[in-house]
Order: sequence, then C-alpha cells, then structure tokens
Amino acid sequence: MNSRYIRASSKIIFGHKYSFDIFKTIIQDADFVRCNCISAYGNVIRGAGEQRPLNIMDIPSDTDQLDRYQIKKDDMISYSEHKFNTLFHCSNDLIFIQDMEMNILDMNDAACKCLGYCREQMIGTKLLGITLADFIPKEQKMQKELFKNKYSAYETAYVGKHGAIVPVEVNNRIINYENSEAILSIARDITRRKKVESELIRSENKFRYIFDNVNDEIFMQDMDLNFLEVNQVACHRLGYSKEELLKLRPEDIETSDYSPLIKSRMTAITHFNHGIFESEHLRRDGTTYPVELSCSIVELDGEKRILTIARDITERREAEATVRKHEIEKEMILDGMEEHVVYHDLEMRILWANKAACDFFNHERNEVIGKFYNEVWPVGIDNDGNCSIMQANIEGFSREVERTAPDGRIWSVKGYPLKGPRGDITGGIVVTLDITERKKAEEKIQKFNRELLRMNEELKSVDRIKNEFLSNLGHELKTPLSSVIGYSELLDSLTLGELNEVQKKACESIYRNAEKLRRLIDSLLYLSYVNSGKIEYNFELMHISSSIDEALAKVSRKLEDKSITVDKRISHNLSFINAEPEKIQELLYNILDNAIKFSYEGGKIEICAYVHEEKMLKIEITDYGRGIPSDKLDDLFALFHQIDGSMNRRYGGTGVGLYICKNIVMAHNGSIWITSQEGKGTTIHVLLPLKGKQSDRKEYINFPDN
Repeated sequence: MNSRYIRASSKIIFGHKYSFDIFKTIIQDADFVRCNCISAYGNVIRGAGEQRPLNIMDIPSDTDQLDRYQIKKDDMISYSEHKFNTLFHCSNDLIFIQDMEMNILDMNDAACKCLGYCREQMIGTKLLGITLADFIPKEQKMQKELFKNKYSAYETAYVGKHGAIVPVEVNNRIINYENSEAILSIARDITRRKKVESELIRSENKFRYIFDNVNDEIFMQDMDLNFLEVNQVACHRLGYSKEELLKLRPEDIETSDYSPLIKSRMTAITHFNHGIFESEHLRRDGTTYPVELSCSIVELDGEKRILTIARDITERREAEATVRKHEIEKEMILDGMEEHVVYHDLEMRILWANKAACDFFNHERNEVIGKFYNEVWPVGIDNDGNCSIMQANIEGFSREVERTAPDGRIWSVKGYPLKGPRGDITGGIVVTLDITERKKAEEKIQKFNRELLRMNEELKSVDRIKNEFLSNLGHELKTPLSSVIGYSELLDSLTLGELNEVQKKACESIYRNAEKLRRLIDSLLYLSYVNSGKIEYNFELMHISSSIDEALAKVSRKLEDKSITVDKRISHNLSFINAEPEKIQELLYNILDNAIKFSYEGGKIEICAYVHEEKMLKIEITDYGRGIPSDKLDDLFALFHQIDGSMNRRYGGTGVGLYICKNIVMAHNGSIWITSQEGKGTTIHVLLPLKGKQSDRKEYINFPDN
C-alpha cells in the first residue's frame, strides 16, 4: 500500500486523521492475540511469512477503483468511528488517552472493568492518582522520559476502586489526537505473570537453598565434564571459591589414584545414564577425603548435563574399618576357643566355622563353608540321620544334648537360634565341646561328695554325742560342785564355826577355784546349747546399771587381788533395754574378766554407758593393760581363739569368752567390736537397742557418776 493510498483511506475510513494514528498505535502495542474483535477489521493479522499488504476492510489497493464506491462521506465517517470504538473498547488491555498535562481524556471498557471506575469518574483525573504510592517516583521519572523520547515503557501498579492492586506493564506514546498532541497509554494487566514470576522466584529460592545447604557436594557439568554450577558445600569442603572451582576440571579435585578412572566412569554414565562410584577428593591444601559419587545424565534447557552428587564417606569408611577390626577380633576370639563353633543357615548349610571345628572336620575353613552339616559333622547327627540341634535352631528354640561318639568320647552339643533385626530366624550357632574328661571328673567328684556326705553324717553324729555328753557331764559336775561352793561359802561366813587364818585362806581358795570351775562348766553348756540350737532367751525390760553392778560384784575379789580401781560412768537418761538379765550379766562378766586379766597391778578399768544416736545403748569397757596387735583384732571373736600360746599359759582361759559375748549380743540384735593400741590398752564396744523412754523408769535409782 503506497502512502497516497494510506492518506486517502484514512480520510475515507476514519474521517479524522487522529483516528488512524490511534489505530496504528493500538495495532502495534495492544494484545491482539487476546482481542475477540479482530475479525471485525478484516485481515489485520496474516500468517507467518505472508508478505501481503495491510488491507483495512478489504478496500481495493488500486486507487482508480475508489471512484466505483458510491458511499456518502457521512456514512463512511460514521462507519469508521464505529470500527474504531469497537477496536478501542474490545481490547483486553487497559487503554487511556491523556492530554499533555496527564489528564485522562478517554479510557476503554477494559480499564473501567479492571479498576472498578466508570468512565465519567476517571475523565479529567490523572493516572498518578490511582498509582500505588511505591511507584509514584517511578511514574514521575517515566513521564520525563516520555516527553523527551516520545515513548516510554515500564512496570507499575494501579489501585482499583475497592483497593485491589493491579500490576501492569505500560507503553506510552505521544500521538496526534484531534489535531493536538496527546498521550496514548496501553497498560497490560500482568497479575498472572507476576504470580508466575513470584512462584518461579520462590521455587528458584527453594532450589537454591537446598542446592547450597545439603550435606553433599553438587556439581553440574556439561558432557565435556566442564563445571557449570557447584554448590557452597563443594566450595567449602574443597577450599575454593565458586569462581575458582568453576575453572577447574574433575581431575583437578581427585587424587592421582582415582583421576585415571574418570574416562571409564564417563563411559559407564553415558551408557547407563546413571552410575555410583567411589573416589577420593583432593582439597586445595593437599588433604584428601573419600567420597561416593552419584552421577546422572539430566536434560536442562534442551541440553544434556551431568549431575554429580558427592557424599563424604569418611565416617562410613571409619565405621567399616571398625567393623572389620571387630570381625577380626571376634574371629580371633572364636578361633582361640576349644569349643567347636559352627554358624549355619536355614538350610543347615555351614556359613562359618572356627579353627577348632575346622581341625575336627579335618578341612580348611574355605572347604567347610557351603557344605551341609551331615557332610562334615558326624557328632551332630542323630541316630535317625537328622540333626535335632540345627532343626531346633531353625524353629527358634535353644537346645542342649550330649552325644557319645563311636570312639567313646562324650560331646556336649548346644544350639542357639539367631534372629534378624525384625525378629525372624536367620540361622543358628552350634557349639560342640568334648566333655569326656569333665564327665570323668564329675563322676569322681560325685563319688567324693558321697563320701563326704557319709563322713559328715558321721561327724554330725559324733558332734551330737559330744554335745549330749557335755550337757550330761555339765549337769553331773554342777550337782557336786554346787555343794562344794555352798559349803565353802558357809565356811567363809563362819556359820560352821571360827576359822584360823590358814583355814580361811584354804576356804577362799576352794571357793575361788570352785567358782572358776562352775564358770567353765557354764561356758561348755552354753556352747553345747548353741551348737544344738536348743538355746533359749527369756527377754524382759531391764536397766543396764543393775547388770553392771551385779557383774562387778562377781569380779570384786579379782579386782581386789590386783588392786584395780573401777571408774563407772552411767548416763542418767538411759531407758530400758529388752534383754535377758542373766545373759547380759554373762556378757558383762566375760568382758570384765578379760579386762582384769590383761590389766596391770594397780591399774584402772573404765565402764561407760550412754545413749548413742537416740535409739541405741552403748557400753564401753576400757582397760589400760598391754593392748592387742591390730592384725589380731579380727580373730578375737572366733571360738577357742588365743592371741598366742604363751598368753594361754600366762593368763589362762579357754578362748570361748568373747565367742559367747558375740553370740549374746547378736541374739539381742546388737553389735560388738574391739579397739586397741598395743601397750596402751583395749576398749570393747557394745551396742544394744533401747526400748521405751527414760521417764518410764520408776524402780531404779540414779547412780552418781564416779
């Protein structure tokens, strides 16, 4: 179409020159692909590659033929205006016509619908009034560019009548409108595009976050193995910046032992599109670490790429080394056992055997593994040809049997089922041991035990006879002894007449030795009662002070003979104890007798009784004699124990006194122990449980402290 025809057609079709200018701008800038009224304007858009001239309304291109059209000018102008309005208002884009002061002169229906304003509300206002505040400086800047270059394009956002924000892409042009310059603004709603772009950015950020924060190194390479992209983990582990790493090749970051394998890896990846390999990465500082490479061929932007994920397997290698070490250690331990250890599967096929088992089978381990039990293991076979031990393992039961081999040897065969992580049976272990010698030893031990039982019964019978004899003897001796003691007391009290000095000394000697004999007989009787289990206690509430006084009365002559003084300190707030008075007197007498025995002439004995930890009565009897070596203290309460034989000869005694004391204290739920310093003296400590309160005492008087 030549220029003369364009001018002519613009006058005929549109009637006004400005209509054609606007039409051309709309044709260039508006989105006609989405415009539903294109067909109303003839063949505006042609197919790709067509070179036919633009033909509005199919008007003939030959100007000579225009005379043939007999159309009135007014009708033509009216029709032209109709077609312009149809194009203006049917566009999906927002179209505004503004004067040079940016006042809106007109706007299309799409603008009214999108923004929610009617045309009357907007005409005379400025687009700046509905522009989002954040974009106003940009709008002002683009206005200056428009006046300078007659064109501007940018992105902004309008605020609709109801507050909705509409992002738009604006194209501004200065055009001729009604014989004056005006601004044509075509704004395309890009809400959907912005949403898609936002999703793309969010997706890209997620990808980048994962890409840079996974624990593995990630490399993107072309098919020539050049690095196209690497993540931050790879840069950090290898010690390079991203820019430095992208300039390197795979052989630059792998050790010399693995870099020659790169080509073969590439061949495998190309063939299978995927591959997993092990390698060793080389850091910038020269240190190395093992990695597992997972390589895949992917397609990005129509290009084939190699995605490589490298995982640091240092810990896995160390764990594998530890497992191997433990396996070796376990194998060494099992090989050092004399038992035959066999590991089998569910088919009773041998999976492993220790050295003792292999030696018994007379095969090497590699020859044994894989064989069935009945091929190499005759001991495990039942008489019916089956192996009940392995069968029990498979069924999940432990079992133990004894087998006698044809050569007479006796074997212990034990089975232990093995379970997998889920609890299912995976096989079992059979442990075999030659117990022939042990069986012989057990028979000897059983025979010896039977003999010991027989001898023990005999000894019990002898002991029983001895206890009966001692009991009878004690009673038989005490009967005449009581007469001896009784008459000696009568003689001593002058009841039977006056005695001279020689007779008095003889009488005292008779009484003292008779009393000593009585004490000895009582001790022997007590021992016989303890051994026979016939001893009985008659407990009652009592106070310790009376028992102390009675015990002191019994040893008064011994105290006088050695000129020993007694310092007695008994606390006033003592309550009762639940005890048998005679046994407590026996306890105190034996302790005092020992204290007197080992005290020096003219020495001193201290007796203390006080409340210990609120609920216990503590009695301490101290002498200042020769003392006892510390290594001898633990044995003092043993029956018939003497520190040494010379002491027995020098001080006398049978070694049963402290043994009796310990039995009496234990029968009263108390405790007794000894502290001593050699050359300084000895203290015997007794603890007995208290009963009741001090205020419960009524029949006892208070003894003053000495």
